[in-house]
Amino acid sequence: MHTIDRPWRRPIAIGRGAVAAVALGLLLMSASPAGAAPMVAAEVSAAECVTAVPGGSRCGVLTVPLSRAVPDSAEATLPYVLVPAALETGRPPLVYLAGGSALSTLDIQQLAVEGGLAADRDVVFVERRGGRDATPSLDCAPATAAIRASLGADGDRATRVAAVGAAFASCTAAWQEDGVVPTDFGVAPAAADLRDLRQQLGYDRWTILAVGSSAGVALAASDVDPSGVDGVVLDGPDLGAPGIVSAGGVAAALAVVHTRGVEPQGPAPSPPASPQAAAAEEPESRNPDTAPSEPTRSAGILTAATDALVAEPHRTSGAHTITLGGDALLAIASHALSEPTAQSALPVILSSVADGDRTVLDPVTDAAIAELTDPGDIVDRVLGCSTTGWPGSIERSDAEATTTSLLEDVAAAACSSFAVAATPAPAAIGTSVLVLEAPEQAAALASPVADGAAAVLVAAFPGSGAVPSASSACARIAVRAWLSDPASYRAALCDTDDAAVVVVDRADVAASPRWAELQSSDAGGRWLLLVLPILFGLVAIGWSVAWGYRLITQALRRQPVQDGLLLGIAPVFGATWAIGGAVVLVRAAVSNPAIALVGVPAALPWLSIALLVSCLGLVPVWQGAHRGLRLRIAALSVLWAATAGWTALFVLAWW
Repeated sequence: MHTIDRPWRRPIAIGRGAVAAVALGLLLMSASPAGAAPMVAAEVSAAECVTAVPGGSRCGVLTVPLSRAVPDSAEATLPYVLVPAALETGRPPLVYLAGGSALSTLDIQQLAVEGGLAADRDVVFVERRGGRDATPSLDCAPATAAIRASLGADGDRATRVAAVGAAFASCTAAWQEDGVVPTDFGVAPAAADLRDLRQQLGYDRWTILAVGSSAGVALAASDVDPSGVDGVVLDGPDLGAPGIVSAGGVAAALAVVHTRGVEPQGPAPSPPASPQAAAAEEPESRNPDTAPSEPTRSAGILTAATDALVAEPHRTSGAHTITLGGDALLAIASHALSEPTAQSALPVILSSVADGDRTVLDPVTDAAIAELTDPGDIVDRVLGCSTTGWPGSIERSDAEATTTSLLEDVAAAACSSFAVAATPAPAAIGTSVLVLEAPEQAAALASPVADGAAAVLVAAFPGSGAVPSASSACARIAVRAWLSDPASYRAALCDTDDAAVVVVDRADVAASPRWAELQSSDAGGRWLLLVLPILFGLVAIGWSVAWGYRLITQALRRQPVQDGLLLGIAPVFGATWAIGGAVVLVRAAVSNPAIALVGVPAALPWLSIALLVSCLGLVPVWQGAHRGLRLRIAALSVLWAATAGWTALFVLAWW
């Protein structure tokens, strides 16, 4: 096992003899130009863990110069966690770079321990420079507020984008007062950090696993440290502007989602570069009547939905309301495409908006805005500025579009305020590269990430969202198999579409934004929402059993049962509604969880007829009740009325 803190590997070794130290110092002084300031050297040291780690792990910090080009530069400290291998096999270690998040207990536990990556190799998790747990940490609260405001429909786009640029500029000025320059947080300095960490930990070579925007760092590391990189795994690479931001890119991704709904047997072919080219292209699909029209259809739905919001902006409901115009729709669609469940509901959402039903946007809007205004994505934006123009960063264009999208303008404003220019794309990478991607995300790109590598293997996982390994067990298996032996890796190890959620059809769902909002709520969510109908169901079933027992007893005693039949309408139809609703909801949750993001299963509103009949069945119960039972019947009537109101609000969406 390699140790973390090796004093004998520091630049001036502690414990050397005084004579050797003096001689070494004189030698360095004679070799250095007169008056030159000393450079800050990289080193590692033990430190407290910034997050919970598995037993046996070791935590430390890497100290590096903030600017390697400036003598006597300020220092940057990057925390890291080393999870030692369970078995010493001699295999190169793995270094993990998260995308857009700090060192995570979830990542460390799931990948190193549960995912088995640390079974036969050391796994190192390191925070990127500028991350939340690093020092200094890039943060820009004014930009977060400005981006949220830019998604609204107030004012013209140029004014909103200018406000975002001004917010980024104010943060840049504040950073510079502290000696922090955004250019020091691009892919090249971050790649040099990896090289220094590898050397300080005493590893000859290692493999890099990079997620999302960290892909640029991993690719640059092959240039910065070619002898130290044994291989690269890119998990959902996201180069350039974070997220899918172009209209053409979103339309192309939607086309693949649509086609997946038509052809569930496998992934769809990549759509052509533009909707106009789709009409002339010969289909290469098993369903020639549907596949070639998908890009045009998707672009048309997206345009119609955008026009509907431009004509009539929508004010969302919930704790954080915002008025959505056409500019915000692409941002919401981009976020939805990154998550498997939301992705499968997106075609229904956009179709509903195009038809005038804007309330379906409410459940996905909060999640999208929270993602876009996450304070931790500042590093992603800086990295995106430095990878602009790389293979895998240029998205498909829409030939009909005459202007850029809002998010494209925001990304350009950020790069301009940061004064971060694009870094030249790395030369063809000589080491082995594994790219995990979802066809929906890859379809949005004009050129794939694989164009920048010589020996690359692309593994596609349909419907897995922005980060395939986060949602697909097959993707995690693929990583382990490739790490074990890249030369003999076989893609058909498991079901590659294990993360794909069935695409929602409009005929299968009844839109109910209140149901969808509470389903995705963190404050109890579905269980608080279902307390009332569950209580109603238990009472109705118990009442039905008691009524049936009494009716059978009367029949056995040859007593008249005609009057008792009317008394069973309320409990029997109430129990039918409760049991039928439970079956429909459970079946939908198992077969198509995306329905809950839009509303309720289409059959559930029809079951409300049984609830209405059960309410009417309370009339004969009141008429035949004795005075002593009326208080009990009143309580039952209140429960029935409350359940009817709950159904009208959450199932029928009448208000």
